[in-house]
Amino acid sequence: MTIWYDVSDLTTWTLPHLTGIQRTTVGIFNGLVAACVTPRLARFDADRGCFVPLDPAELSPAVVAHLTGSAVTGGSRPASPAQTTTPPAASPRRRRWDGREFLFGTSPAATELRTAFRELKGSTRHLRKKLTRWMRVRFRGTTTMRVIAPRAGSRTVPRPLPAPITGGPLLPGDVLLSLGASWPIPGHAEATAALRERGVMVLRMIYDLIPVIKPQWVDEQTVRQVTHWARNVLTASDHVLTISEFSKGEITAYCEESRFPPPPLSIVRLGDELDSSRDEMPPLPRFTPRRPFFLCVSTLDVRKNHRLLYDAWQVLSARHGEACPDLVCVGVRHVYVNDLLREIRQDRAVNARVHMLHGIEDAELAWYYRHCAATIYPSRYEGWGLPVAESLGHGRLCLASSATSIVEISRDLPEFFDPLEPHRLVSLVEKTLAEPAWVRSRETEIRRRFVPTSWTYTARQVLAAVEVARRTNRTRQAA
Repeated sequence: MTIWYDVSDLTTWTLPHLTGIQRTTVGIFNGLVAACVTPRLARFDADRGCFVPLDPAELSPAVVAHLTGSAVTGGSRPASPAQTTTPPAASPRRRRWDGREFLFGTSPAATELRTAFRELKGSTRHLRKKLTRWMRVRFRGTTTMRVIAPRAGSRTVPRPLPAPITGGPLLPGDVLLSLGASWPIPGHAEATAALRERGVMVLRMIYDLIPVIKPQWVDEQTVRQVTHWARNVLTASDHVLTISEFSKGEITAYCEESRFPPPPLSIVRLGDELDSSRDEMPPLPRFTPRRPFFLCVSTLDVRKNHRLLYDAWQVLSARHGEACPDLVCVGVRHVYVNDLLREIRQDRAVNARVHMLHGIEDAELAWYYRHCAATIYPSRYEGWGLPVAESLGHGRLCLASSATSIVEISRDLPEFFDPLEPHRLVSLVEKTLAEPAWVRSRETEIRRRFVPTSWTYTARQVLAAVEVARRTNRTRQAA
């Protein structure tokens, strides 16, 4: 039996850092390696219609930098110190300057511009790769052709058929772990289901069903893609993993509403253990707030509820004037937030206090965690809420929304607020600044009681689900 680990969505990753699902995919893989189970990397090849072994050169440096060394070298042993995945941090006593900073400066706008250039470069490289593949298929006749007999006098041109779905190197009895964001990949869901028909045991992950049951927060294309993908996952997998009791309940309710039986479901708690390198003094980030600041780490997304933060900071600015604290928001921009960002930029009462950053490296983010007054996570709807766990892992006070799954991370260590009520958040921000002794006592309690979850623990939960699926299949075959 070979365990194959699907990293199809990581082959097109262009950002300089990992976010959300991609961090989870890499984290679980590293946890498997640490548990002495090194799966083979695979990706879905749309041209061939099957999964193929992954050439590590296809992954971006941002992904490779976070993978355990054995994945890159093809070996089966954990990485040695010489293969460490995190580059050494710059000296904390010296501000880091390079040619790009000299040219563009170090303001938040400059950071966004540099990140945009990096994303454009990555997207251009991906487009060039896809264009080359298309030209090879289109003009070299590498796909199966269906020849249609032309009518007399017509100019009918033979049309290429889609590549047939095949098993590729995955054999009956093998296991495919598909835990990433594969819904935008055409043909991926069907090929995965076809593998199961050929005797490959398929385990897939559903983090949440937000695009399916809350379509107002995403674009129509994503709604269609995720709905199609989710139904395939729920009806054509040997076992489905999810990340919280809340998400499990949503999945079960969706299956009942759709009138098909829910598949075998297991909950895995996501890893949130911090790198040991973060215990060192992190370097100064490219943007350093000049006032006390609060930190929000989250995709800039409607459901993440940055509107509430804007409302709260309007109140704080009106009450405290120059004493109003800063707000540092770290995250990639998503759909339907442009109007909100324009409001913030044009609002002279808060635009000098609210800073939207992205392209922030892990070492810089560690500095923000260490030096913020507290973190804030205002989301209205989550499958989990990993930044809350990371904040607690740093030993920092977290002002967190009480919505959906977030309370499952820890029911009493964050300070919760209603994500639809800005005044409760305002009072918590004011209390954090006015009562440092209270903050110290809360953070002492957090450091004493919060136990981070390692990715090895998460990986072992995944392996336990594999064993459950194997026993179920054996029972079914015996019957």
